[in-house]
Amino acid sequence: MKTEIIEFESDALKNNYLGDDYRRQILVYTPDDMDDSCPLMIELAGTNWKPRLHNKFAGVVERLFSQGLKAVIINPNFSTKYNMNQYINSPAVGNYEDFIIKEIIPHFKERYSTGKTALFGKSSGGFGSYTLAVRHPDVINGFADHFGDSCFFYLYADDFAYTYNQLQKSGMKELLNRLLSKKPTDEEMRALNVFGSSAFYSPDLDSDYGFDLPFDIETGEILDEIWAKWKDLDPAKNVDLNLEILKKMDAIYIDVGDADEYHLYVGSRVLHRKLAAGGVKHHYEEFQGGHFGNSERYLVSIPFLYDMLRIRE
Repeated sequence: MKTEIIEFESDALKNNYLGDDYRRQILVYTPDDMDDSCPLMIELAGTNWKPRLHNKFAGVVERLFSQGLKAVIINPNFSTKYNMNQYINSPAVGNYEDFIIKEIIPHFKERYSTGKTALFGKSSGGFGSYTLAVRHPDVINGFADHFGDSCFFYLYADDFAYTYNQLQKSGMKELLNRLLSKKPTDEEMRALNVFGSSAFYSPDLDSDYGFDLPFDIETGEILDEIWAKWKDLDPAKNVDLNLEILKKMDAIYIDVGDADEYHLYVGSRVLHRKLAAGGVKHHYEEFQGGHFGNSERYLVSIPFLYDMLRIRE
């Protein structure tokens, strides 16, 4: 296996609202011998990204290559000050959708003469893989959604309550500044995830913070007008509108742990049922386990994507 780190200057991320660096490193993994038109596979993973070529993910890739899989697999740095990314354009975060679709993919397709393109990721990366695929079916040929964000009510309800309670103690400005000024704990990430998701799903540059929360800071009441913006982006809600696009995908993979701590088995089951009812071919699995420590699920999804993309060349 050949590995390298590519330095990439992104025009799409220049002058972003958060002031995050527009220069990004991209981890690249290629087999020792490549065929013409190998698939390009991109992991959407931003949280805790580090410039290390030899990590657990690299071990998964090396194992796949040793089994004969031949693809260009890349892992770009999508980190933000919110410690999360939903991979869509947001004036309150940055143009990450353009970064992926208009910059990363064309660059690597030309650099390595790749064939079809697939996205894969866990959690928010699963959300991004699905969302970018249905928005750009002319660019993305398949995707793997590992316990991706969907059925937002089940996913966010507990974190909304936690964030609301924290806001009663310290106020919006103090809480947000504190969370952005240090590495958050797992518990603090619950509030930071709500703020970051708001910046992607309900951006508002007229607000003091660049976004609108979907609940009232004083009472905790859900604000229907803002929550509606979130629901429009919820895969479990918009999949019905995308069935014809999804039918044309070469490969769709979905899996989820039956004990997922964020209740993402609900959203995955909804997606599975709606895809099946709509006549969309896809692979669906539920495995025993929770949300974390599941990198080896890629040993199932990546070969599936690889085989399906090659079959339908």
